[in-house]
Amino acid sequence: MVTIFKFIKTLAGIMLASLFVAGFHPVVSAQELPAKLEGHGGPIKAISISPDGEHVLTASFDYSIIYWRITEDGAELIHRLEGHDAAVNDVVFMQGLGEAISVSDDGSLGIWNLKSGNLIKRIDAPVDKVLDVTLSPDGKFAGVARWDETARIYDLENKTEVAVLEGHRGNVNSVTFSADGTKLYSAAYDGQILEWDIASQQMLRPIYRHGWGINSIVRLDDDRILFGALDGTVAIVSIKKAEKIHEVAKRERPVQTVKLSSDGALAAYGDGAGWIEVFAAGSGKKIEEGEVTYGPVWDFDFVSGTNQIYHVGLDDFASRWQIAPQKLQQNRAEFPRRFQIRDTDDLGELEFRRKCSVCHTLTPDGGNRAGPTLYDLFGRKAGTLPDYNYSKALLETDVVWNAKTIAQLFDDGPDVMLPGTKMPIQRLKRIERRDDLIRFLKEATKPVE
Repeated sequence: MVTIFKFIKTLAGIMLASLFVAGFHPVVSAQELPAKLEGHGGPIKAISISPDGEHVLTASFDYSIIYWRITEDGAELIHRLEGHDAAVNDVVFMQGLGEAISVSDDGSLGIWNLKSGNLIKRIDAPVDKVLDVTLSPDGKFAGVARWDETARIYDLENKTEVAVLEGHRGNVNSVTFSADGTKLYSAAYDGQILEWDIASQQMLRPIYRHGWGINSIVRLDDDRILFGALDGTVAIVSIKKAEKIHEVAKRERPVQTVKLSSDGALAAYGDGAGWIEVFAAGSGKKIEEGEVTYGPVWDFDFVSGTNQIYHVGLDDFASRWQIAPQKLQQNRAEFPRRFQIRDTDDLGELEFRRKCSVCHTLTPDGGNRAGPTLYDLFGRKAGTLPDYNYSKALLETDVVWNAKTIAQLFDDGPDVMLPGTKMPIQRLKRIERRDDLIRFLKEATKPVE
């Protein structure tokens, strides 16, 4: 059964590639994939699908990565990978699917054993957000984009950082290697795409200067790089000519991500309004576009051998979109989401939804959120809830949660009150709003008798 299934996928992939490049809308679909991949407790920042189309990695605001297997029967959660102390911003498969690499808001790079689900090594660096990670073509190096104005290179065999590339004048958002693996290209808020020589660790030249910050880049072939920018521009740059050679689109919202299919036939971009456009990577000819979610699209990936992709953003799940014939709406999230609800007269509840609900629930079965459930919060010693991976700061503190300590938390901020905590920085400048939140929490977290 599995062999037949793989043969159908391979045949479908060949048909899809030829039809897409020709500009037709194929009707073939290798399988009915799961509509959603559900298991995270917070918005999903990134998704990576293996070249065989049967394994998926999703990285989330809930500090975790989930390793999935997609089969004829649906999606199987193989492992939940935990080891970062903040949101996980990107994750990629290493060659052979046995290992994966992730990067996080905590400034670290993680190397994972996918068979066991264990963290092989975490390489820490100064606490600046790491937004993007990419592999060299030979799989020996990883390049990352950091928000300390640097790109960095890691030797994956020795599991060490080997280069810090300084030259941008703004947060670095995205990186991609050259086809021969000897160069790294980086893109940043300063609007530049820079070319670096890996052996000498020197910046060779700017490949392109854009008037706005660049959010995402991907190499299409030996000479072309696709980029998406804050001003909504999607364009292709020639590495040899060091100039823009084709403008794919100009959106009204920032372009969040650009991607290339594993076979190199298709490219696409996702924007801040929830739109994805797919086009032929060779010609730039548009194939299909659609509003796939209530924006933004933070990431997406193609499922090899099918006419489908999975996309991620503010939702706790990844959603499937059938590109052609296009199927929209069926897997979209309800709107507004829990942290976007405004239809309440209770100012305390409103503050909870805005400030707390992304990371915390109010129920005993709190789920896999970034933070522990707030159920029965008042009178509880910090860091004592079973089955939650607390930071060292919370495990060692003597803080007991009550009206006074919660007020201090929002007055001073978690970083001041509990140095070293994983809690995102949250402050409430208006005392009356803080008091409304405390009043709401005191009632809403009360145990059910």
